[in-house]
Amino acid sequence: MSNRYIFLFYSLLLITGLQIYEANAQSNPPFGDIHVHSSIKPFNSRHIEKTSHWELIEHNCEEDISDFFIKNTEQLPRRSQSNFEALVKGNVGFICLSLTPLERQMLHPRLLNIKQKGVHTFACLSGVQTSYEFIIKEEMNYYADLAANLQFVIQGENKPYYINNVPHFFEIIKTKQQFEAVNNDPHRLAVILSIEGAHALGNSVSIDKDITESPNYHQFVLNNVDRLKGTRPLIEGFSDTLKYPVLFLGLDHFFWNGICGHARTFTGTQELVFGVQKKSDGGFTPLGRKVLHKMLDKEQGKRILVDVKHMSLQSRQEYYTYLDSLAAQGDTIPIISSHSTVTNLSWTDKEYQKNDNISKNKKSYLNNWTISLAKEDVQRIHQSNGMIGIMLDKYRLMGGRAKDAHKKVVPGSVQRRKFLVKVIMANIFAAIEAIDDPSAWNTICIGSDYDGMVIPPDTYPTHQEFNSLANDLKNFLEYPSDIFDLWTAAEIEDMKYGLSSNEIVNKIMSQNLQRFLMENLPNEQLPFISEGK
Repeated sequence: MSNRYIFLFYSLLLITGLQIYEANAQSNPPFGDIHVHSSIKPFNSRHIEKTSHWELIEHNCEEDISDFFIKNTEQLPRRSQSNFEALVKGNVGFICLSLTPLERQMLHPRLLNIKQKGVHTFACLSGVQTSYEFIIKEEMNYYADLAANLQFVIQGENKPYYINNVPHFFEIIKTKQQFEAVNNDPHRLAVILSIEGAHALGNSVSIDKDITESPNYHQFVLNNVDRLKGTRPLIEGFSDTLKYPVLFLGLDHFFWNGICGHARTFTGTQELVFGVQKKSDGGFTPLGRKVLHKMLDKEQGKRILVDVKHMSLQSRQEYYTYLDSLAAQGDTIPIISSHSTVTNLSWTDKEYQKNDNISKNKKSYLNNWTISLAKEDVQRIHQSNGMIGIMLDKYRLMGGRAKDAHKKVVPGSVQRRKFLVKVIMANIFAAIEAIDDPSAWNTICIGSDYDGMVIPPDTYPTHQEFNSLANDLKNFLEYPSDIFDLWTAAEIEDMKYGLSSNEIVNKIMSQNLQRFLMENLPNEQLPFISEGK
């Protein structure tokens, strides 16, 4: 074949690809994701390698790395899942960008504490290029890290990035009016700020020397809440305040932060590496109650909503009781669980009350650990007009029986694709059944947790495959089959409440989160002090 024909052949392929890309973008409304970690890799690697939120980052696994870690994390992705170019190509038009300082315990695990091998292993696992000195830091100012991350995101706003020779931009959303305008522009990505973990408000905490009871530490943390609400300068010694609202903040992440008890996340093997998750399963501390009150206050700065993901059962129950007291005064606050798994158990079920360990899930298809939403959690979120984001970590979505069944399905097969759709739908239908009302379909969205060290379903490894996710969900709902021994096809059809498959998928992938943002973003721009130091 001559060079001329080769050129024509590849030009035709490119044109066809562009036509398919444009057709997909026009056939569906822009999708949303309530929990995305697109900033973790470019921000934390910025001193070693300059990349933007738009670019694909391939993990560097070519250096001297720990065989133990690599062998035991073979399924962790080795490339970006939520870089902004992948979002655009997957028709994702709006996201809640989750910022979270890397917790000290994650940076200093026992088996990574080797001068060069540790740095390179961490880069291979997480995609973060950093230094040995950063990994072994004993104390960390998490808030300073968060403020720097906010500035990093702001610096990238409205800078053109070209996809197929077309400029694309992202805008950080200040108001619902701006969100509506950006969401209607196919060349602009709407970014809403959120934070995972109230450790971001303070410093690293040692269990042996717990500083969280110190009055000075209380004031430090509370001042930082004010900084995120825009009533104090973002950084001490400067005059600029944060002019973008932080829509919600999760009070917990992986480790104790002095705010409230957290649900267990790690398995026994993971705890061997990162250490036991001490002080889990408790309720709110005195500092935590102060933080909660200040976050939800509307008189001083923009209210910051609470994300209950990672909170212990006791903490969630105490939070709901606090919301009841506010509701009695006429103040109803929506509850968010941004990247969730759902069990079909109640708080009072013996299976749910058992200690969270591998044996707890052995006989179940769903994840029954207390980090999963129980029926009462789902009902409270629905009653509050809140939002449940279904995470896309295939193993956290499964109980032991589903994991056993998953092993028997051939990777890359049609059967594997159908199985993974059932796993996602099992968590969704657990929520729908708990609510037991047609309005249940207004409460569900996607909270992928992509780039948050998750293991995505094989069929949707990045946001670029979200069109496929939407189509697969639609096909399942159009022609439902039994989901394990949980629901029959007939029961699934009944739980659709007469809605079409297309209507349900549009709600999950787009409309529900869009509505929630329009209801909870500010009407007017926040006051802020511009320029000056």
